[in-house]
Amino acid sequence: MAIEDLNRIVCESLTKEYASRRQTTKVLSGINLTIEGNEMVLIKGRSGSGKTTLLHLMGGLIRPTSGKVKIGRFTVSELPNHELCTLLSDNIGFIFQNFNLMPTYSIYENIEIALAPKGYDNRETKKIIEPLLEEFGLTEKSSTLPSELSIGQQQKVAVVRTIAKKPSVIFADEPTGSVDPETADEIIQYLKKLRKENRSTIVIATHGSFPEEQADRTILLENGSVRV
Repeated sequence: MAIEDLNRIVCESLTKEYASRRQTTKVLSGINLTIEGNEMVLIKGRSGSGKTTLLHLMGGLIRPTSGKVKIGRFTVSELPNHELCTLLSDNIGFIFQNFNLMPTYSIYENIEIALAPKGYDNRETKKIIEPLLEEFGLTEKSSTLPSELSIGQQQKVAVVRTIAKKPSVIFADEPTGSVDPETADEIIQYLKKLRKENRSTIVIATHGSFPEEQADRTILLENGSVRV
């Protein structure tokens, strides 16, 4: 099976609802969507349109109410938890909108933890992390806690933590939404570089901060449905 087939994402009749005592809220409704391996695709929509939910469903962070998500030969939405954890550790990377950095760990340690499942020794880990810290201007901040960084620097750390393990599929939620234009371009160019070198599939949720011309195509999401 080709790398592109392993990284292909298919959503079939994907629905997500949240039920409370008073009502059921439908966040996504019958999403049918295919993202080819090695594509860079934008999921674009206003706040509340369901972009983050769709990313989390595709990446296996939450389970659908109905429908299926497939990545390559895996039906992600039906995997047992232990198999899903292995897939997430080995092949899938997330860049979260709220960064999800561990507050009591240094920047270096936050990135190091993401590489732990790979089984690298300290020298191998250092060889991966240090060039990335230098490339993103974070070398002097490696022993700093996240709370001591600017929002833009935290965004950079979140990106480095994800790309360090070179995942075959990356889901990014507003990866350029909290940074200046120069930093945004650095992030965009590195995602494109990783895509070229690693044949990664990249799916980006944005309300408009990520330039559409940098992606292969844009999928519009409105009120939980794909607009055709």
